[in-house]
Amino acid sequence: MKRSVQAVVPGSTSNLGPGFDLFGLAVDLYLRVSVSIEGSFSMVGTADTEWIIDWQGEGSGPPAPVPLDDSNLVVRGLTRVWESAGLALDGTVVINGRSDIPVARGLGASGAAIVAGLLAGSHLCEAAIDEDDLINLATAEEGHPDNVAPSLRGGLIAAAVMDDGEVFLHRGRLHEDYLIGAVIPELALTTRLAREALPGHVPHADAVRSQQRAFFLFHALEQGWTGRLERLVHDTLHQQYRAKLIPAFDDLFDLARQNGADAVWLSGSGPTIIVLCEGTIDVVEKVCDPLVERWASEGIKSRAVVTGPDDLGGAVIEG
Repeated sequence: MKRSVQAVVPGSTSNLGPGFDLFGLAVDLYLRVSVSIEGSFSMVGTADTEWIIDWQGEGSGPPAPVPLDDSNLVVRGLTRVWESAGLALDGTVVINGRSDIPVARGLGASGAAIVAGLLAGSHLCEAAIDEDDLINLATAEEGHPDNVAPSLRGGLIAAAVMDDGEVFLHRGRLHEDYLIGAVIPELALTTRLAREALPGHVPHADAVRSQQRAFFLFHALEQGWTGRLERLVHDTLHQQYRAKLIPAFDDLFDLARQNGADAVWLSGSGPTIIVLCEGTIDVVEKVCDPLVERWASEGIKSRAVVTGPDDLGGAVIEG
């Protein structure tokens, strides 16, 4: 048996300030993966799979190259969905990836790769796996749903894992007047290191204020409550603790606000800084350029990318 599919999956920005491990927003930076198989499916534990992987674009070189063996996250997505169906491939899998999503920068590269593998894998083995099951599988592989859910579903997402492991989602759309600027430094920051920077406990008052702001922030982003965003996006759960990992952190946030950002947050676990602006591309660039210059004064190269939301999520086609 020979079959091929192509998966196209958006990246994401998560947390969005106070929405720690809760909010995610799909952005129009994409991972494109072609997966070809030759062989046959058999029961798990009885198959011998050969993996051939080629990767281009982001992740094809330093500072955070994508692995080209079975630790590749597309491979893990493929095997996760096949194992859920009790299957494995006895044969050869050829994976060709091309990514616009920077790796280890807080823009959902890992989540997009897992989703690409899950989507491609479910089509290749023709398993009857619905979208809810895919979200649960993606979350089990990634560890939390706030970037895999936007990559799969698109849009503005609130996601939570219940005690029994089921993932609850609420999907909205970013207001049409907003554009996004991502200031991406040439620094790689792993999720593990960023998690280790967090304290074991936070003050009760900080947790209460965070959940209060998070509830209204989601509605503000949907409805275009621009004048309220700066107060609602304020975070006390994670950004202040991760600031020490990112040079000039406070200056960057101050510069963004001074130059007209309606909201600014650390994307995922960082180090990318996201600015949200109402208006045109020129408005976003005016906010981002001083951040690039400030990082340059620290000897850190960075680039600004103006992007928008992706409202479609991941897609897969035959051939």
